[in-house]
Amino acid sequence: MRITTQMLAHSAAKSGIPFQQTTLLDILNKKSSFSGLLNGVNASADATAIAKKKNYSKLEDISGNLNGYASSLVATDKNSIYDRAKESGSTKDIVSSAKKMVESYNATLKQLRETGDTLNEFYRQQLKDIPAGDKEALKRIGITQAKDGSLSIDEKVLQSADADTLKKVLDGDTGLASKISFVSGRISQNAASNVVSTSSQYTSNGSSLLSALETSKYDFWG
Repeated sequence: MRITTQMLAHSAAKSGIPFQQTTLLDILNKKSSFSGLLNGVNASADATAIAKKKNYSKLEDISGNLNGYASSLVATDKNSIYDRAKESGSTKDIVSSAKKMVESYNATLKQLRETGDTLNEFYRQQLKDIPAGDKEALKRIGITQAKDGSLSIDEKVLQSADADTLKKVLDGDTGLASKISFVSGRISQNAASNVVSTSSQYTSNGSSLLSALETSKYDFWG
């Protein structure tokens, strides 16, 4: 039902609200003004959804990489990366995977903070706590942790460690690699779910908001 000046005046009189025939009536009944308002709201909501999706997509990729590098340092069979190092006499592959794991670890921590939300903060704290539990052992192979949780590597120390020492620290009692692999896997799964969820919200946002505002346009005065 179309709002008329008489209807607004009647409703205003009943409620005791001073009524002027311009301003609100013009805004409600002029499609161009309403569309401009709607477009502005939609643009803002869309921009937020796009930014959120971008952050979660990046987090999914980075944490997925971390999961892969950490998993490669977990000895699951007799032909593990450590066994191959013993046979070849070179720890090159272990050192390479450890360096990539540390780089991805730091990138994941940063992206978790930038992406935000409570669950991501929880995961960020979990990641920080893993190496914090055995700093001395990690220091022996050249890996140290800063106050912000980030890791750094002394390549000379890392390269000088033998396969058994590297296995003991990275895949032994501390379970550093397996713990990082587990947590990063959860982070990646959560990020992937949010990418899908945010995409759905983005595509339905405009139509649902339009419907809500169009309805309120005609029902404003009750």
